[in-house]
Amino acid sequence: MKKSCFIFILASLLLLPATAQTKKPAPKKQTTSKTVSKNAKNDKARLQKEKAELERQRKLAAQKAAELNKSIKSNLDSVLILDNKIGRQKVAIDSLNTEVKALNDTIDSLNVELERLEKDLELKKKRFAKAVVRMRRNRSIQEKMMFIFSADNFSQMMRRMRYLREYSIYQKAQGELLKEKQNEVTVTQNSVLEAKTKVEKNLANLRNSERLLQNMKSSCETKVSFLNKNLTGVQKQITEYQKKEKALDAEIDRIIQIELEAARKAEAERNRKAEEAAKEKARKLAAAKAAKAEAEKAKLNAKTAKEKAAAKEALAKADAEVKAAEEEETIERKKMEAWKASSDDYKLSGNFANNKGRLPMPITGSYSVVGHYGTYTVAGLRNVTLENKGIDIRGQEGSCARAVFDGEVSSVFQYSGRYIVMLRHGSYITVYSGLSSVNVRRGQKVKTRETLGTIGADTEGRYILQFQMRKERTRLNPEQWVR
Repeated sequence: MKKSCFIFILASLLLLPATAQTKKPAPKKQTTSKTVSKNAKNDKARLQKEKAELERQRKLAAQKAAELNKSIKSNLDSVLILDNKIGRQKVAIDSLNTEVKALNDTIDSLNVELERLEKDLELKKKRFAKAVVRMRRNRSIQEKMMFIFSADNFSQMMRRMRYLREYSIYQKAQGELLKEKQNEVTVTQNSVLEAKTKVEKNLANLRNSERLLQNMKSSCETKVSFLNKNLTGVQKQITEYQKKEKALDAEIDRIIQIELEAARKAEAERNRKAEEAAKEKARKLAAAKAAKAEAEKAKLNAKTAKEKAAAKEALAKADAEVKAAEEEETIERKKMEAWKASSDDYKLSGNFANNKGRLPMPITGSYSVVGHYGTYTVAGLRNVTLENKGIDIRGQEGSCARAVFDGEVSSVFQYSGRYIVMLRHGSYITVYSGLSSVNVRRGQKVKTRETLGTIGADTEGRYILQFQMRKERTRLNPEQWVR
């Protein structure tokens, strides 16, 4: 019994350290619904904050892109305006240089003339002085009388009297010539001074113009440098602009084609009627001539007096009919020629062509040409080619499009929210695009400088009129026609 108890106690002592060293794992903390809700709210707030930050960055990037695009457009417009101004300034400087050269040539010739006149004047003064001295020596009446009466005979005395009289007249004439020569010298001197004043004024204008040109070039170079750094944006905008312009040109071409086809059909119908009228006149003339030939034949074959009288009467009638038919044919031909010569299209075409280079600008108020005709480049702008079917003219708010010549409104239509007006001047056509409102209607006659409509602002707030010219289907350079 004791032995069993001892063994039990010993086993218990041996097991006690192991039990003490083995720790019971802590019970798992249970997740409540309140904790889950709190975590979900934190995640949602974090996601909303990230989304807001992304949206803010997106808007900021879009704003910067918009500002860059606006800056590119503004600089591109400025470069085009400056490029046009620089071209005109160079022309003005060349004109001033030419005028200064001509004035200098005038001054040189005037100086040569002045030197000649002064020499001539000096010579005349010396001669006149000698004559005055001689006259003073012989100025007394007594000396003159002695000179006359000391003649050997009456004839010599008369010659001496005539000599004194003519010499007196000669001296007066010399005095007058001296005065005229002095006046010539004074006038020439004044001309030289005036020419020099003009030269000085032109040189001052020339220096100002060159300084202004240099400022324009510097400003242009700065803007071109900016554009060269953003060539991708520049080319993108030019591509978008030219895409719109091509679509507009295609629409204009389509309408012009319709109008030309209608005009061709009308002309063909008019010619057909004229040809029919001419054929009818020719038929009548041929019939009259045939009748006359029959009458002449009948007259030759007539035997009796009655037959001869009838044949004579028939021949006279046939002859009258031939003359009448010939007159009708002549009148019809002259009428057609007169119609062609006096038609509005014929007159307008001739008058329009005669005014090449003298047509007024198709815009009211101050303006700048920001787009030239044809394919061209801007100095300093790399890898950028511009193309235009007309010219782009930038005006001010309230600017209006106006007719460059008398004509008829052939079409008024809308395209991309803007009005386009087309005028026909005989075989010539002018096109005015970019109007927000119009004052004319199809078929209306207009006069030179008559207002056609108001120019609208584009998305950048610019007031630009696009102006094109055609002769039938052939495009024309407006810059060669307007002044």
